[in-house]
Amino acid sequence: MKKTARTSLFLIFVALFLATIACKQSGQIITSAEATQRAIPTITPTQEITEVAGAEFSPGDTVIFAGKGYLVAVHANAGDNLALSHAARGDQGTVISSLLYEGEIWYQVESVAGDGWVNADSVIPPEE
Repeated sequence: MKKTARTSLFLIFVALFLATIACKQSGQIITSAEATQRAIPTITPTQEITEVAGAEFSPGDTVIFAGKGYLVAVHANAGDNLALSHAARGDQGTVISSLLYEGEIWYQVESVAGDGWVNADSVIPPEE
């Protein structure tokens, strides 16, 4: 009985020791804002950027995010399939530039969702 108690006590101490080591080596504790900033990759355009002369919006214009769903995808590069982040429908953004990519107009916007590219179908002018 004493041997079983000693073995159990030893195993508990070993488990606590291993847990302590794991906690010390787990890394940094950061805020959610810092984690988001670290997760956003550096935006490096891979496509040839051509300013669109007939674009509805110009750099500096305010736009409203509009879409079929509640969230509007903001992409790292024009034409990307995966979204970098999402803006809520109705949020405002500021146009940085525009480009024509594979026959579609894309706008680079600055918003609460970050800087990124949205399809022209995803933005509308603000109501005055």
